[in-house]
Amino acid sequence: MARGPRLLPFGVLLLFMLSLLWYTKSGDGLSYIQGHGYSYNINPAVGFKSPKDSVKDVHNSTLGFQKAFVLNLAERPDKLDAFALASTLTGFTAELIQGVRGEEVVNKALPSLEGLPEKLDSRNNVVGCWRAHLNFAQTVVMEGLTSAIILEDDADWDTSLKDQLAIFAQGSQYVTAVSPNLKPHSPYGDDWDLLWLGHCSNQIKPDDERRFIIENDDTVPLTKHRVNFAGVPDMAAEGYDNNTRIVYEANNGVCLYGYALSFRGARKLLRGQAQRKTFVPIDIGIGYMCRDDPNFKCIGVFPQLIDSHKGAGRLSRDSDIGSFSAQSVRQKGYTFNIVHSTRLNIDHLLAGEMDKIERQWPGDPEVKGPLRAKPVGRIFD
Repeated sequence: MARGPRLLPFGVLLLFMLSLLWYTKSGDGLSYIQGHGYSYNINPAVGFKSPKDSVKDVHNSTLGFQKAFVLNLAERPDKLDAFALASTLTGFTAELIQGVRGEEVVNKALPSLEGLPEKLDSRNNVVGCWRAHLNFAQTVVMEGLTSAIILEDDADWDTSLKDQLAIFAQGSQYVTAVSPNLKPHSPYGDDWDLLWLGHCSNQIKPDDERRFIIENDDTVPLTKHRVNFAGVPDMAAEGYDNNTRIVYEANNGVCLYGYALSFRGARKLLRGQAQRKTFVPIDIGIGYMCRDDPNFKCIGVFPQLIDSHKGAGRLSRDSDIGSFSAQSVRQKGYTFNIVHSTRLNIDHLLAGEMDKIERQWPGDPEVKGPLRAKPVGRIFD
């Protein structure tokens, strides 16, 4: 009995000491999870070796971010079903950010009424989307997350997403000028506000010289298969072939199929959207911030790593903001810009048949030889 009172404080002290191994804070107001130990052997085929520590945590259950989220309207549990299946089969899980109906957002909660669509349906669509993405940024700030990624509930990605992100992370470190002598807290580097991984348009900042070039990549769709809805990098003009992907500082963009915010980026996004004099859809507003705000650093990738899936069946099920005839039916599903679509390979993934993963465009020539990656432009300032 005499030992009891002494053991309890020791146990509490031990738990406290263990917790300190995981949680610390930095001088810039960010709370970092420690103890990851980014020691990782970078693929020797990749030309740029990440600073000392690595991109290992990209392979964890939140893709190297502190949390992952999925955006879903409560009335579309079918989309959440499909997302849960696809994400867990590729090794990550996401928490829910509830979608917002635009009619639930009163005008006084908007930064400006100027620029709103005249038609009520269109107004509700863009306002609901705007508010839902701001709720994501608000969650990052309120929970003090170092970083978080969010995907739309109909997003799709390559079955090798984690391997793609491991290479992208090296590119992000290079583009944000992580010195080989420094240890970044995030596998993606620490000097970024937004990682634009899934888009339908993205452009390179014109005065930025840094590029991270990923060559001989079997997950890059050929030019004839790429579908985008606004400006994208002119790969041919820059001398890149069909199997090349690039990482760069982004100047503008459209569509938010999947993107990540750092803590500082989430705070800037809340500030930037709250002070607009003219209302614009959230993706366009973010694109303007990437283009016009020198203190808002966006890292882009092209071709994109995440896109929007269009499933087989009634077209009326596709969009929560568009409308299609209930009689219109799609015989076969597809996803723009994704070679080994996770959504289209669900049955193979469920069966563990990794050797049977199918390409969306099986007639394309096979990519031979190892993947190569190299930095281009100034190395470190």
